[in-house]
Amino acid sequence: MKATKSMLAGLLIAGLGGISAQAAETRTWTDVEGRQVSAAFVKLEGDLIVLETEEKLQHRFPLTRLSAEDQAIAKAAQAALPPEAPQMMANATVAQASAKIDQLVAAGLMKANPARQTAGKPPITNFNPMANDEQFVRRVYLDIAGRIPNYEEASAFIKDGSPQKRSNLINMLLESDGYKAHMFNYFAEMLRIKDNFEQDNVRGTPYINWFKDQIAKNEKWDKVVYQMVTATGKMWDKKEDGTYNGAAGYLLRDAGMPLDNLANTLTVFLGTDVACAQCHDHPFADWTQKQFYEMASFFGATTTRLNAKDLNGTNPRDRLMADIEPMIEKSGQDIRRLRNGIQNYISANQSAIKDRDMNGMKLPHDYQYKDGKPGDPVAPKFVTWSPQDKNNPAYKQKKNDEEKLRTSFANWMTHPENPRFAMTIANRMWKRAFGSGVNEPVTNIDDIEQASNPELLKHLAQEMKRVQFDLKEFMRIVYNTRAYQSEATTENIALGEVYYFQGPMLRRMTAEQAWDSYMTLVLGQPDAYKAPLQDLYARSIDLDLTKVDAKTVLIKYDAFRRMQEKENALMGGGLDMAGEGSMMMEGGSKSAAAEKTTATDGPGKILAYEGMRLMRSSEIQQPAPGGHFLIDFGQSPRNIIDGSSRIGNVPQVLMMMNGKAQKMLTSSDSLVLRTMNKVTGPSEKVERMFMTIMNRRPTLQEKEIAKRALSASGEDGYGNMIWALINTREFMFIQ
Repeated sequence: MKATKSMLAGLLIAGLGGISAQAAETRTWTDVEGRQVSAAFVKLEGDLIVLETEEKLQHRFPLTRLSAEDQAIAKAAQAALPPEAPQMMANATVAQASAKIDQLVAAGLMKANPARQTAGKPPITNFNPMANDEQFVRRVYLDIAGRIPNYEEASAFIKDGSPQKRSNLINMLLESDGYKAHMFNYFAEMLRIKDNFEQDNVRGTPYINWFKDQIAKNEKWDKVVYQMVTATGKMWDKKEDGTYNGAAGYLLRDAGMPLDNLANTLTVFLGTDVACAQCHDHPFADWTQKQFYEMASFFGATTTRLNAKDLNGTNPRDRLMADIEPMIEKSGQDIRRLRNGIQNYISANQSAIKDRDMNGMKLPHDYQYKDGKPGDPVAPKFVTWSPQDKNNPAYKQKKNDEEKLRTSFANWMTHPENPRFAMTIANRMWKRAFGSGVNEPVTNIDDIEQASNPELLKHLAQEMKRVQFDLKEFMRIVYNTRAYQSEATTENIALGEVYYFQGPMLRRMTAEQAWDSYMTLVLGQPDAYKAPLQDLYARSIDLDLTKVDAKTVLIKYDAFRRMQEKENALMGGGLDMAGEGSMMMEGGSKSAAAEKTTATDGPGKILAYEGMRLMRSSEIQQPAPGGHFLIDFGQSPRNIIDGSSRIGNVPQVLMMMNGKAQKMLTSSDSLVLRTMNKVTGPSEKVERMFMTIMNRRPTLQEKEIAKRALSASGEDGYGNMIWALINTREFMFIQ
């Protein structure tokens, strides 16, 4: 025992009390001075050896302090150990919150087994195995930043030896521009955000820019929703801080359709599908048509179209056109060609939100139930989900001020104690990470006990309230869970089948993730390329209809018509200019050429290839124009909530095989090929190609296949291999 104590006293660098579950058999170890200790081998940590004594205490010290024979034994023992799972480390608060979620998921897994056995499926005994670094880095980039990592990003993570590298990467990505772009894409689909409102010349640009700004500022979700529901005025009204009133875009998106807007509001923010109750009592829920109209009454005093009474008692379009038409005719222009355009331009400024002092909500003319008559006025009343809701503080809102009914509704809906608000957004954010909500569908969680794991769902709602609706912090917790960092589940989950989250579901990229991954391959750092002239529309469309004169209208209308010309003047860059000076091209900081290729509000060029703008999906038209890669791959047309599709079809196959996007990536000017040319030799080029496109090293079999392809096709073989990799299932799916 003295020899043991003597050796440990001489060798101990740091002692860590703990019990090793996988310690080997105890043996006698000898150091270079002949001292001995009886201990079990645990593992090697770089240049240190970890031994465990009979007291179950682990000790670390330099391996070189052992005899040569024992050093060899230690190395052989290390080689025989199974691969060690990556460590998951985060700060204490996040780690504790993630561990609690894992406990609830694990409990749900155990409860799932009787049902699985009944269905003839094997039991689930634990989480899926931990995803390896190559799987994790690709997945977390796609889930948080909405794109694959580039060559340097993937390589740096895989080579990183820090035990905190996963939590560090999660933190870094949550602060990246990619997070903002990907989060915008998600909410744009949920809220049906689009550029063209299909009303006169009303466009959603100020709304889009405002929403992006809320994400960039990490504004709390309850505050974002409150602003959208209570906004007044036009989208392009300037506020005191110099920003535009983009929040008004939420109600103006459904201008003139208050009942449809209410149905959408209840669905996306409260997980309550009530569309049926607009016309009749809901056949599958407790909602009645009367209840729907009572909720709609909170918007009964709100208009989305200014009339003559709102604008000094006159029709501004008629007044202005009476002066404009003679001016145009005098200038020699054809008023017949310009009349509709100018009228729509003026009318766009009547698209505004205003609350009046009278609630006009009434039961419909075909109302058939005994609790009211057609045309009866309807007083505002909040819906409840249980008898206990009557004592819920969220319901303590005033309902007797017609001009503040929307404020009362927003206070009730976004209140932390609202029975569904926190739960709905928590369930949606969970689905973003795992591919399935705890409650499906996410648009209807009226009965919590029907969720796959009711206790988990309730806890996620509490977590959302605990972090005060900070979506970034909530997702940080989710991404640090053992459940999320497990390998993806490849078992086929049938439509409607319950999923228990032993790991994320294997799922296909969204259209936006696929396009943004292409842009990563094309641009290297796609977030450096921004849409230009973003405030030009707001500046050129804005008119004060109570004061403006005909001459000012014509001057501003001319500027409005020339917007496209200004944007077209920035077009001019091509594939050969993409990625210069980016991280993907070895050599350091951005070059002067790179600065010119970055499209900003300044003089930068907009890069394009065969008519496709080389920017992230969040930076181009919302939704993309017809025929674009995004549309063919299932981007939502933004007409219905969550309207995208991940189902394959023939146009997708044709585009993948021979579309413009494929030609772009295999072009000799593509950044992928130019990056590969930075290394010499077929083996190094194939390694770089796989790490760039698949974010992993090729297998020996893949190297052999590549060698044969190159010998058969020469230099063209590299383009063929890029084409083949892009068309694989592995590329298009998130593992």
